[in-house]
Amino acid sequence: MLKVLHLSTTPLVGAPGNLCRALNESGVAQARWAVLDDEIGTYRTMAVPIDMAWRRDRDQIIQLAESSDLLHLHNFIDLQTSSFAPLDFAALWARGKPMVRHFHSQSGWVARHMGTTVDAVQACPIPKLAIAQYPERSYPASRLVRNLVYVPDRAASVPGKRPVRVGYAPSRFNSAHSSRWDTKGYPETVAVLRRMQRLAARRGVAVELDLIEQVSHAECLRRKAACDLFVDDLVTGSYHLNTLEALAMGVPCAAYLDDRTRAVVREVTGGPELPVINVGLEDAAEVLLQACARPTLLPAMGSAARAWMQRHWSPGDTAAELGRIYQTVLASPRQPFAPRFDPADPLAEWAVRGEHDARWEARRQHWPSAPNPWVLKVRGAAGRVARALGR
Repeated sequence: MLKVLHLSTTPLVGAPGNLCRALNESGVAQARWAVLDDEIGTYRTMAVPIDMAWRRDRDQIIQLAESSDLLHLHNFIDLQTSSFAPLDFAALWARGKPMVRHFHSQSGWVARHMGTTVDAVQACPIPKLAIAQYPERSYPASRLVRNLVYVPDRAASVPGKRPVRVGYAPSRFNSAHSSRWDTKGYPETVAVLRRMQRLAARRGVAVELDLIEQVSHAECLRRKAACDLFVDDLVTGSYHLNTLEALAMGVPCAAYLDDRTRAVVREVTGGPELPVINVGLEDAAEVLLQACARPTLLPAMGSAARAWMQRHWSPGDTAAELGRIYQTVLASPRQPFAPRFDPADPLAEWAVRGEHDARWEARRQHWPSAPNPWVLKVRGAAGRVARALGR
């Protein structure tokens, strides 16, 4: 059986491990996953399950890198990466070791994190994969791969007299105005959700908010499962793992998907749209309130979402697609994938990026103003203290 080693510098919210689980359970490959730093930043408290960590499994990882048929490198690992020394990726590449490089972040973020340029990231010769979310816009010559999630079972939500519980679990706390992509719009989203809650009270609709912050991934999933409605990214035009986890558990989710994201989802699913409440920050208060005011709507949406995920976002389908990608790379290890679009073509650039960036600029004029920078600094400092204390 094909042997594949996944390598990442950070845990990436467990995404490589989910792919390995799908590959192993489907029999497509024997897959292992090794992480360079499994306790970096928020992962001290998020605590996602890890297969192997460099600090404790170094010798085994080195042996697996040599014996594997293919290396699946994630995000911040290229041929010049020396963090896994004595592993030498450039030497392995020169010897003909098949590899893929899987991007979970847009190229500007990858370049800044690695201390290089966007051009250098794009010039990496390793065949590229990209998650079927906003990062794909940065990588024309990439194959799209679903982001997989595994979630615990959840009892079906039953309408009752208790308040409608609306959950929100940001992974970062910067303003929606601070970045095109590297934000979840934390302060603005919280402001809109609190406004929605006040409007609901005036209209006789009981709504409670659960702001899920600085907890382990398991605790986040537990609280997410207890929600009647979940809110993800209402700002950028993309969905994230939060969306997929909520839908897989049968929790309706609100996220803003622009036309490019919707097209990418259709590409990987063969047509069906991601079943979210598709609303932007500027309209969210009224739209979410209307949903909360319909006691039978949210459970019906949740059931439909869970069925959609089982039908169109299954681990088996993703493993099969990865298996096809691996076989292509094994047959021609140095051959890049064909471009899905030409960024030098003005029509293609407008369709993939330009139009959606322009709409984002127009939309943000209707968002709450960015808070004072010192407020966000205090919030960020409090988060770092909480993580250091293990809360």
